[in-house]
Amino acid sequence: MPTGSRHEVVALSVKLEVLTQDKLKKFIFGLTKSKEEDIVKWAMDFAMLDRTGPSTAFAEVLKLDVALDLKKIPVEAVEVTATKGLNKSQVNYARTVIAADADKLRAGRIKAERMQRTAAGLINARNG
Repeated sequence: MPTGSRHEVVALSVKLEVLTQDKLKKFIFGLTKSKEEDIVKWAMDFAMLDRTGPSTAFAEVLKLDVALDLKKIPVEAVEVTATKGLNKSQVNYARTVIAADADKLRAGRIKAERMQRTAAGLINARNG
């Protein structure tokens, strides 16, 4: 970037999708960046869709807004995930940890708050 110039992304919205290996569940993570009064904020939403067979249509079965605690989750990790997409360890986290907790939530064995923390953990699952 030339001297004396500046580049800043003040708003951004991306959707990241993970399909389970059996192709029966899909997880969608929405990351949204905004800036209010010089304070950068990130928000996440999470949805799980499933279907009965690999060629049938998906139906949404779970949707949550997820608070990202930027004191525990590095802003840099959120930005890299939003701009570069999910890496292999994040995809594996979604297919294992998030999938297991989503099934527990649907069965009533955990509360939505735990599922929100699990979904937020996707960002910290990034390994570089």
